[in-house]
Amino acid sequence: MIKRSIKCFMIFLLPLLLLLFILIIVWSIKNGIGPMPTSPPVKQILLDNLPLQEKGLIYELGAGWGTLAFLLAHKYPQCTILAYESSPIPYFFCRIRHFFSRSPHLHLQYHDFFKANLTDAKMIICYLYPVAMQKLKKKFEEELPKGAWVVTHTFAVPSWKAEQIIEVPDLYSTKIYIYRYT
Repeated sequence: MIKRSIKCFMIFLLPLLLLLFILIIVWSIKNGIGPMPTSPPVKQILLDNLPLQEKGLIYELGAGWGTLAFLLAHKYPQCTILAYESSPIPYFFCRIRHFFSRSPHLHLQYHDFFKANLTDAKMIICYLYPVAMQKLKKKFEEELPKGAWVVTHTFAVPSWKAEQIIEVPDLYSTKIYIYRYT
């Protein structure tokens, strides 16, 4: 009886896992990048060097599996964290995680952040790819309020001068870019 139950479970589980894998691939192609979590050394150094925020709205653009979103919610309990993700599987994973977390000021949005209004941002955090950073540069220059912080890693905002560039002592010498929009 137990062997039969395991067999039935596997017959259900394998197609489900295959479907999830295919959905991740399809949405990765659609978005131009797969959901890549920020590595632990980059996360730690990024969090240690984020600007102080008394209150306000912090956006994470491309939240993926939520590795940064939940840490931001912990670091900034006085702020509202708005994390955008447009890939359904990582978003669903974040929703489940959010259900079990104690982060009432973290809000997850299944939405294309290129269509979001960023005019009230105090800080933007993102780990994207060069084409997205080029598109965001234009969006930032049209929408961000003066004094807003923009923190990226791995890929810079093209032609912007960072207030601080931190090189992480990891395998890739990852760079963290901290900008103040003026």
